[in-house]
Amino acid sequence: MPRFRKLRRLAARRLPIATKDQVRAVEARTKAWREAYERLLAAAENRAVGKTPGKLPKPDPAAKVRRASEQRAGSQFLTSVQHGSSLAAVSVRTVREMLAAKKLTEARALASSLSDRAETREVGLLLTGVVASRQHHHELALTSFDGVAASLVREHAAGDYFRSLFAVDPDRGLAEASAVAAEPSAWGARTWFELVKLAFGHRDGALAHRLFDRMVEAHRANPGAWKTADTEIAWLEKWIGVERRRSSGPTPDGRVSFALVDYVQPGRATASQNIGDQIQTLASLGHVVRHQNLRFHGQPDVVDFVDRMQQRVRPELALDSVDADVDLYTVARDASTYQEFPENTWLIEFGWHMHGLFGLEEYDFPMHPNLRPIFVSFHCRKRNMMTPEAIEYLRSHGPIGCRDWTTVDLLLSVGVPAFFSGCLTTTVNTVFPDLPSKPAPATVYVDVQRSPVPAGHENVRQSYGEVKKRTFAENMQDAVDLLERYRQNYTDVVTLRLHCYLPTTSLGMKVRFEPGNNADARFNGLFRLDAAEFEAIRTPMRDRLQPVLEAIFAGKSSDDVYALWREITEPEVRAARERHARPAPVDEGAKALAERALGLAPARPEHGPVDVVMTPSTGELAHVRTVLASAAAASTRPVRAWLVGRLDPGAVEVPGVEVHVVDTRSLHAAEAGVTSERALDRALISQLVPVDRAVVLPVDALVVRDLAELVDVELDDTLLAARTTSSADTSGFSVMYAAARRFDDAPDTAYELYRQIHGRHVFDFDAFDTAIFVADLAGMRSAGTAADALAVMRAFRLNDREALVWVFGPHRTVLDERWAYVPTRDSAREPAIWHWADASKPWSKDYATGRELWLEAARAHA
Repeated sequence: MPRFRKLRRLAARRLPIATKDQVRAVEARTKAWREAYERLLAAAENRAVGKTPGKLPKPDPAAKVRRASEQRAGSQFLTSVQHGSSLAAVSVRTVREMLAAKKLTEARALASSLSDRAETREVGLLLTGVVASRQHHHELALTSFDGVAASLVREHAAGDYFRSLFAVDPDRGLAEASAVAAEPSAWGARTWFELVKLAFGHRDGALAHRLFDRMVEAHRANPGAWKTADTEIAWLEKWIGVERRRSSGPTPDGRVSFALVDYVQPGRATASQNIGDQIQTLASLGHVVRHQNLRFHGQPDVVDFVDRMQQRVRPELALDSVDADVDLYTVARDASTYQEFPENTWLIEFGWHMHGLFGLEEYDFPMHPNLRPIFVSFHCRKRNMMTPEAIEYLRSHGPIGCRDWTTVDLLLSVGVPAFFSGCLTTTVNTVFPDLPSKPAPATVYVDVQRSPVPAGHENVRQSYGEVKKRTFAENMQDAVDLLERYRQNYTDVVTLRLHCYLPTTSLGMKVRFEPGNNADARFNGLFRLDAAEFEAIRTPMRDRLQPVLEAIFAGKSSDDVYALWREITEPEVRAARERHARPAPVDEGAKALAERALGLAPARPEHGPVDVVMTPSTGELAHVRTVLASAAAASTRPVRAWLVGRLDPGAVEVPGVEVHVVDTRSLHAAEAGVTSERALDRALISQLVPVDRAVVLPVDALVVRDLAELVDVELDDTLLAARTTSSADTSGFSVMYAAARRFDDAPDTAYELYRQIHGRHVFDFDAFDTAIFVADLAGMRSAGTAADALAVMRAFRLNDREALVWVFGPHRTVLDERWAYVPTRDSAREPAIWHWADASKPWSKDYATGRELWLEAARAHA
């Protein structure tokens, strides 16, 4: 007690003393929270509100609420069936609710349980199709839907079915959509809207128009069913039936056609609502209106806005070197081919080119053939956008000025001349003359997430729905007004928005940039620039664009303008290529560790058996017996197993299998500088297992076909055979980009990883799974694969799968998916090896497809 009084006296001296009003305010808030807690708990427990608890109830009320919720969910399911709803309707609704609540494991378990029973198989396949489609496993979805009566699919899962159908077989999708457009249907407007998007995205404008008519018809029949139908219909009317790549009349003699970038597209949901995009266009316009002797023509509100910007140019940046009449157009960045332009319409082209039509992986790129882009501040990394046609388009319009170094490296890897230009918004102060006086010190917070916004301060949003409702000129004026509001009322900015950080820095404000992830590839070269680094972007941006725009407005030919652009940017392209080619440092420690691991390998055995490698933990040994016994039972040759890990000799014995334990307890992940002990073991397999070739298996697998066939697969000139990844995203670069994004705490390391990724491999290739693969271990030892993998694991915290994707990239033999069949992702009809890669295992509480197969094997070899 005396010690407590002493502590209280010390606190009274050191801490501010609360007033009575402050104490009462805290007590009132506490009471309000207690009452809110009791109301919430009562609602969750389906009871009347009682007395507020004085202390936290025990046992944990969350567990009680969760059980009650689950019981009610089951009751609702049964009640719906009792009230006349079909099993299919109730099941589909339940699965959709599970997916919306991110209960993927439960949704898969329900689908699998029903599909594996003859009496409910059709409903189960329907659910499997819905889940697989939502997870973008479209081949599995389509295979599942094809096992269900077409009438049942169209009644309960038409949107999911057609999304997967178009993803797997677009021609069949267009044919079936065309057929249903001519048939009677009870579909609502939202279902027809899904088909409109798919037909439009796959470039069948006539079909999209017919489906749009059915959508309108369905909406008129039931106008209250979809609240936003009128908005979607009005938006789509501007795009439906439009012929692509149209030319408008020729530009009048003596005039130059010039386009300003806008951000609308046929998909309203994916059209930009970020005013930061308009700030980019404003910055690009600043380079045009510097030229004071230009006269603008076109849509009145656009011309009026541009004229006003011309009058705002900073006096020291104004130019009078060229005199011309300019016809102005606006170009939809993501849908330019649905507009019309005269030939030789110029534009400064920039921005994030990763917005597919309607959010689909269908991109309107290359741009309209009548456009003549000068690329600066360009960013891309979408595999489906970087088609051979797109790459050739970029080559022919290069060099490409890139907003970030990652895009530079990506383009250089595919042979497109590129350089780092930085972001156009660094130059936005062109149309913001100095204020007569600075405001009093004050801070504005813009879309802040990482740090708290002080009480009494607004967290300003730069993304809002009104942007989609306004005209181009209105949005551009809003961009000006927003920046004026910042600089006239504040001196400091805290933001996660790139297009707040750079433009407000350009306006002379002090900015603390707090992005959602510091290691994002978009910020490579732009992250927290000091004054000199910022100016090293802004001044060259102006210097390189000024002569090019003068040539454009002087009426020079396309050939002359692009020749000038190549000449101006040649030194920067050369420097970018030298940087791109810089080799990674040699890691002598990784080499030494790989050599040390060779000493742990047992003596080299005789050739003959099928060699299987596993890397189980001690807790997984119970499942190793089942896997190895299934391999031995299915193989025509003897099976020899190598268990690599921190294991005792004789840890597992399997009748008919020669088992060797390679004990790696002397190797320590922390000492080696890698993420985990298992990752270290798997990276060193070629050093630790003294055979020429082996099959690597996980503990959650079951072999049902001859492993001799697998181990003898022809590797040609590769060292590894693995299936293309079962994940929905098959991009190999995605795997490594995800690893780089983990460096939120060390973004410079992430940026170096991005550089090395693109220096090692050409963008892009199919990723592969490494739970099951065939390895030429002798070839790997000769090639130093273990040291290469360890080096990148140590430098960039990669796991073993990421390291193998890094090392081999596209240089592998492709295994048929039946050798690594994942039942929740694949549609293989005759699996050779089952692999339960998801959270639900065949020994888990939740049901998993194929559980009976595993349990039977486990019982047989217990």
